[in-house]
Amino acid sequence: MTSAATSTSRYCQAIWLSDLHLGEKHCRAAYLLKFLQQHQSEYLFLVGDVVDMQALNRRWFWPDTHQQVFQLIVDKARNGTKVIYVPGNHDVSMRRFDGGAVDKIEVHQEYVYHSPSHGKLLLIHGDEFDRELCASRFDAWLGDNAYDLVLFLNRIWNAGRRVFGLPYQSVARTLKQCSAKAESAMARFRTAALTRAAKAGVDGVVCGHIHHPELQYLQGRVYINTGDWVENCTAVLEHMDGRLELCHYSEVEKPLSRLVPQQAVTEAVVRVG
Repeated sequence: MTSAATSTSRYCQAIWLSDLHLGEKHCRAAYLLKFLQQHQSEYLFLVGDVVDMQALNRRWFWPDTHQQVFQLIVDKARNGTKVIYVPGNHDVSMRRFDGGAVDKIEVHQEYVYHSPSHGKLLLIHGDEFDRELCASRFDAWLGDNAYDLVLFLNRIWNAGRRVFGLPYQSVARTLKQCSAKAESAMARFRTAALTRAAKAGVDGVVCGHIHHPELQYLQGRVYINTGDWVENCTAVLEHMDGRLELCHYSEVEKPLSRLVPQQAVTEAVVRVG
């Protein structure tokens, strides 16, 4: 059994992960396992698509690293971490356990986390906004198949980089940044998520689904997209001092963006003034 802690662990108030896609061949489970071994937290939030049941139904794929990740998450829940699981569209069958628990892991279709430094944060996977992103079923089918090709190219590209001792690099992220259509879809998703947060009367929203990691203040609210573990290998951490940090984890650890509590920013401005 995999240990739930290591002597080099970092401790956080909360950790958000989504779109692990365990059971799918593109899942970067080795990177994810190392991250989970090195980070402990009061709360661990799994914001959907944890086990890719759609992929497993098509073809069984469950290597040892995927089992180790799954077991480590269960171990964390058993050893005192409050693990909250918000299922997504690839593990939608888990929504039947809404309001219950599976082996000490709480399951909720959506969840409001009361952050000590950032107020009420609404957790949703984000697949409910699909109609606002795709004009038709054909667009969705075309997008899925194109994305499979991109992930295949991503694997080949990074296999070559490893041969030359180079760190992981996401091909899919680079292509998205160069695509006006992709940027437009992400903007629509972002707007839909913030609108949902406003209607819920919360201070921010945490989601996944579109595999585009982000951490920023928008429209007076915290917007977090946790990214994924098939292309971006990202997690969002809430440190004990209230800092939020979006980080990439592969052969290297790279912070992508940070947010400090708005109260701390206001106090700093007052002191300077």
